Amino acid sequence: MEIGELYAEGRQRIVGLVADLSAEQAEAPVPTCPGWRVADVLAHLTGICADVLAGNLDGVATDPWTEAQVAARRGRTVDELVAEWMEVAPQVEALAGSFPGPIGEQWVTDLTTHEHDIRTALARPGARDSAGVEMGVGFVVTAGLDSSVSEHALPPLEVRAGDSSWVAGAGAGVAVEAAGTLEGSSFELLRTLTGRRSAAQIRDLRWTVDPEPYIPAFQFGPFTTSPTDIIE
Repeated sequence: MEIGELYAEGRQRIVGLVADLSAEQAEAPVPTCPGWRVADVLAHLTGICADVLAGNLDGVATDPWTEAQVAARRGRTVDELVAEWMEVAPQVEALAGSFPGPIGEQWVTDLTTHEHDIRTALARPGARDSAGVEMGVGFVVTAGLDSSVSEHALPPLEVRAGDSSWVAGAGAGVAVEAAGTLEGSSFELLRTLTGRRSAAQIRDLRWTVDPEPYIPAFQFGPFTTSPTDIIE
């Protein structure tokens, strides 16, 4: 499936998820995005597509860039946010095949991560085996955990999700034997690697090596380990 199609699939799930929200539900806090409401997550997703179309990419993916998207749409209803998203997103989806490097994968991973943030806030779990989840876990391992393990001078770690596996900390194109493995479902690993789990929850995953030295490596890029357990 092409990047644009993957994004559209996730977008349609989210639109269906929020279609019947009350005003109170739209204001529900999102535990995995401290300080944001459900409507703010939608504003962010909409704002990304609008900014891409407008060429507003200065500071892309930084907190100020993200917060500007949310602030510009504060006060809008869910229906208004969805209407804008439905207008701008298909245009970006049509361009996604030309995104450089892993940008397309990052875009889908962000969408998928926030889909489950919304689901957690609304207590409406689902779609944990989507193509977006499968792509997302591969992206965060190779684009985040891989370099983080190396930067923390830790032995390479094999990460297994179903039939897929990666060796984090080995370096590009280098064949090495991992010191141990971390194994879990694609969903659980995606949530863990995007800051949606606490250190205690990380320790409780299936490890064949002492997890303690690896805990700091789960903080990379915009992601920090949750200070509290997240139950989904």
